[in-house]
Amino acid sequence: MDLKEKVEIMGNKQFKLTKLALALGVTVSLAGCFSDNDNNVDIKPPPEDKTVAVLPGDIVVEKQAGSFSIVVTDSAGQPLSEEVNATINFTSNAASVLNTAGGALTEEDKAATGGSFAFTVDAIPADGLSFDYVITADGFLSNSGTVELSSTDTDVADQVRLTARTLEQADGAAPIIATTSTLAALAGDGVTTSYTADGGLALEGADSITLSKDLDAAKNTNKAAGGVSVTLDNGTKFRDKNNQPLQSVPTLTVAYFGNEATRSTSEADSVAAQDSSLDAFPGGLGLTVAEDDTTNREGSFATGGFVAIELVDENNNKVDNFDGGSIKVAMKIDKNTSNTCQMKFTGDASDAAAVKAAAEAAGTGMFKNGVCTKTVAPKKIEVNDIFPVWSYDEDAGKWSFESYGVVKADANANATTHNVAVSVNHLSYWNLDFFTYIIGADKCNNRRLSFDIKDSNGNDSRVYADVLVEANSYRLLIGAYNRTNLAKGTFRNPPSFPVKLKMMKDGVNILDGATLADGTTLNLNDAGVASGVQFTDLCDLDGGTLQLTTAPATNIIKPLTPQFVCASNDADEQPTPISTPTIAQLFRGGRFVKTFYPSGQFEVSLEGNDTAAYTVRYKNPNNNTWFTQAIEANTAAATLDIPVACTVQNLTGTGGS
Repeated sequence: MDLKEKVEIMGNKQFKLTKLALALGVTVSLAGCFSDNDNNVDIKPPPEDKTVAVLPGDIVVEKQAGSFSIVVTDSAGQPLSEEVNATINFTSNAASVLNTAGGALTEEDKAATGGSFAFTVDAIPADGLSFDYVITADGFLSNSGTVELSSTDTDVADQVRLTARTLEQADGAAPIIATTSTLAALAGDGVTTSYTADGGLALEGADSITLSKDLDAAKNTNKAAGGVSVTLDNGTKFRDKNNQPLQSVPTLTVAYFGNEATRSTSEADSVAAQDSSLDAFPGGLGLTVAEDDTTNREGSFATGGFVAIELVDENNNKVDNFDGGSIKVAMKIDKNTSNTCQMKFTGDASDAAAVKAAAEAAGTGMFKNGVCTKTVAPKKIEVNDIFPVWSYDEDAGKWSFESYGVVKADANANATTHNVAVSVNHLSYWNLDFFTYIIGADKCNNRRLSFDIKDSNGNDSRVYADVLVEANSYRLLIGAYNRTNLAKGTFRNPPSFPVKLKMMKDGVNILDGATLADGTTLNLNDAGVASGVQFTDLCDLDGGTLQLTTAPATNIIKPLTPQFVCASNDADEQPTPISTPTIAQLFRGGRFVKTFYPSGQFEVSLEGNDTAAYTVRYKNPNNNTWFTQAIEANTAAATLDIPVACTVQNLTGTGGS
């Protein structure tokens, strides 16, 4: 038999065996149900009963056209604790604000614990959107702010500082002091107080009572000087905003904010103050005020200091105005305070009408409803200078002109302060401020300026540093959270007076110098030594570059994924998590540095070799629940889990026959 024949016979045998095996296989499978498995046939056990968790189908949200978040901190820049209840009220464009799920705002959406608010918008028009808002919180004085969205800045953030109603200045802290007292405690020994709605405040043994607060000189060496006293007269009747008399005696809260004029004249270029009383200024120092019924001016306050005064009864009714008297507010002003609109009045300072007539006299006056109408070079405040007085509407979050005060010398010739006293007929925050605006043609296109930020090698900056714009009695902080790109800086409404720029990181200035759009360099010849770069006209920086002293940062890119997961892990099987758009806030060393509004996985940049701890605070977009998670400095991806209630299904096994 040759080889070919053998192959054919073997092939035929293999084919016949295969057919036989198939037949036997069918027989075995049919007989398996009756077999005791003596033939080693693999019989799988019947499926067991199990529970399966299922995520709800209505949790998925759509990403909106834009977002903004607001972080509320105390006066030291630390986020409010979870125990503090804060609320937000929008005073402009409120109808355009949506919650993080893209739905209409509810009262729950406008409340926050831990100081975090987050909102979205479904469209951003070509000319952008702006939102004015007011923040209130239990145990704190209110504050306000404005956020703006544009086609290029679709996801933005703001930070607002609130001041506790009772606050003693700590060593090294910003020069802010506050106290809350009953009127009886203010009266002291030998004076009795009583109050009725009809008779008002009744004092026996005195014609008035006064609450005084002065900055501690020892804690404010080379920083600030100042103080305030508030005097209530016998017979004063307290009325609320509806002009109704209070039915019970209120308690008095007074907070004083120094303007840090001394610090601005003595601070070294290498230093960048981490916290300032000016950071807590309601609404900021760059703002819009009404010059008259038809003209609004965008400009800047150079402040002499401000004071917040509240009278609130046991039912939380707040005094708005007075009947049968007024209150006297006397403020002490740091002698180093800058005057950006000098004009003197040597007559009777108590004659408010005469002071106003002189201040606004045609041809010789410098002011119109408190607004400076002429450009002058700033100089230090002097005795007999006219100082405009402004009041703050806490509900609207707006400043408006009240009257003019006149600077007077302190009785103590060695005092570091001058005095300004005014009588007021309603309660408010009171502010001594020179308001100046860019007179004539706009110096910056649309009152905006933008610039690049580079490291010492000329590469785009990747550090969480804040742009600090300062002048005597003025401060503007452009935080990393204000900038979509850490290598870019943009802000509106630049001041019309000379300012100094720094880059603030952990209380240290890291700005080397600047290059203007025309190629002119400022302070770049000092071999990387930190500089405070002086600008006569800040608009010269538009289109220019700020260069830092720091070397390129070795950043760690950390992928994070916000996702819905089941709150309970009791089920045998868990569903695949669902990623979601949400708003997340990044904190470095406990301070807010960046906001994100991703549609799913996103990346955060952590500075390499950074000793500061990073955390992210993120929101369940479907409700007002926030979560905080530590972020490890490695490149491994992490999830931001949002636990939700799941349904659990019971599945019964179907084995056997």
